[in-house]
Amino acid sequence: MGAEHFWWSYTLLVIAGACMYAPYGPFFAIVPEILPANVAGGAMALINSMGALGSFGGSYLVGYLNSSTGSPGASYLLMSGALMLSVVLTIFLKPGASDRVVAKAAAQRPVTAHP
Repeated sequence: MGAEHFWWSYTLLVIAGACMYAPYGPFFAIVPEILPANVAGGAMALINSMGALGSFGGSYLVGYLNSSTGSPGASYLLMSGALMLSVVLTIFLKPGASDRVVAKAAAQRPVTAHP
């Protein structure tokens, strides 16, 4: 689109920005629900720290690959490999014992109508 269609480009950029940050709210709301209260804060700090470290290391590695190969192809392969690794790790993630207890209790709770 470019400069000829500024408002379309601007609107799509705003939508892309909203979509990029949309998962953060639910993600950080779920973490305290699935972890015990005494470790939830530390776990969220560890998650945030690992994300910051990955952001620094990932951008450094992408820059190194771009400069050493002369094209962004190797960087795209690195990023797609990291994405695929995260998909595989997510697939093999097992729900904890507390998740099964909550799901079992919710299934046994009778549904009542409120007046």
